[in-house]
Amino acid sequence: MEKLLNFLRAIAAEVAKGSAMNGAAVAETLRQAEAFAGSNEARGYSATPEMVKQLTQLRADIDAMATRQAKLERQGLSQGHTIRLQSHDEIRGLRATKRVFGDHERAEAFGAYALSKIFRGHSGYTEMVAKRTRDMAESLAKDLDPAISGSGLELVPTIYVPDLIEHIEAAGVLFPLCTRVPITTLGQQIWPRLTAGLTFTPVAAAAAIAKTSPTFDTVTMTPCKWATYCPIPNEMLKAPAMLAALGQRIAYWLTQAAAEAADNALAVGDGTATYGNIIGVLAATGTSGFTTITAVSDHDSVPEITAADIDAVIAGITKTYLKDLRFTMHLSSERALRALRSTVGTPLYERGSNGEPNTIDGFPYTISQKFPLASGVGATTLWAAFGDWRTAYLFGEMGGLEIASSSDVLFLNDMTCLRGLMHIGAAIQDVNAMVTCATYS
Repeated sequence: MEKLLNFLRAIAAEVAKGSAMNGAAVAETLRQAEAFAGSNEARGYSATPEMVKQLTQLRADIDAMATRQAKLERQGLSQGHTIRLQSHDEIRGLRATKRVFGDHERAEAFGAYALSKIFRGHSGYTEMVAKRTRDMAESLAKDLDPAISGSGLELVPTIYVPDLIEHIEAAGVLFPLCTRVPITTLGQQIWPRLTAGLTFTPVAAAAAIAKTSPTFDTVTMTPCKWATYCPIPNEMLKAPAMLAALGQRIAYWLTQAAAEAADNALAVGDGTATYGNIIGVLAATGTSGFTTITAVSDHDSVPEITAADIDAVIAGITKTYLKDLRFTMHLSSERALRALRSTVGTPLYERGSNGEPNTIDGFPYTISQKFPLASGVGATTLWAAFGDWRTAYLFGEMGGLEIASSSDVLFLNDMTCLRGLMHIGAAIQDVNAMVTCATYS
């Protein structure tokens, strides 16, 4: 009996390794255990029949695990026992061609699952949806736990959610620069922020050391639910040949829109419900916001900005603890600044090489089309920012990501609406980490 127990312990120890489990070793140990349980040596023990039942159940569980793993690998969702996430280079390459999923089969599976969820409630489901599509959707549904939808029909198996969030991150420009913190979809989160740290001072031998201590206050973040819905003609949803395209387009449209909404709020949000209560960098002025550096003399448009104005902006950053200082502006403004030269004729713009970024006056810059177009900048307009986004803002990780559908909306138009939901939040963490750039008044 001890020998049989040792077999079970060996199997349990290997299964407990999770993604590092050796499947071949488990299968061999299980085979040896089953062989021993059927031997004459084991038949004399009263507990052997119960052990045989446990081995039978264990065999069924391991076989089911292997079958599920094989299906996931065929769908491109995992490698070995590890759920497969795409690298940033893979994501950028896919988004360049307006795709989210790296292979046709994976996109097709996502499209099939979405399609089955849309039409399953209809009495004519089997007539409207091709058998191959239904079989593919059923196979995926058996192996993956669906996300729980508040209403409508859920379209996102949880295993797809990491990919979708990764693509939202890759599509974003501003919010990936911020310090990221976890959020819940309801209520407020209060985060501590350091307002003063320790101070080192020179002291003589045997002299008293002055005591210093850090001080803190708090930042409150209230995540807001963001939503979109998009009507799609039912003819598109009924064509099996369009499954892969449908899966790619749904995922791409929603991830692109989510990233743009978050970036827009961080750029121009005024703290109202229109922007999810987020105060963007260009609206965060005054005593509780960032310092504004105004251009000198009569420089009331971007083409009139000079090197002296850029010097004043850089000098506006007074804190020494900032690590990632950069300009942020519209592409048209960057084009105007490329022509600037210092008082001794040296170009302020320098093209990066060997993997280094392009710089203006030695500092890298980020292009955001959410900032004002240069041709639309007039007197006193805030047109750019300079500072450390990581220190300036806290940004909540995307939460509550959900895609759902409803066949009731636009029923008379023979269209089905797809609804996307997410929860995000952002808060200013340090008003000394950023300055905004304004034209002359």
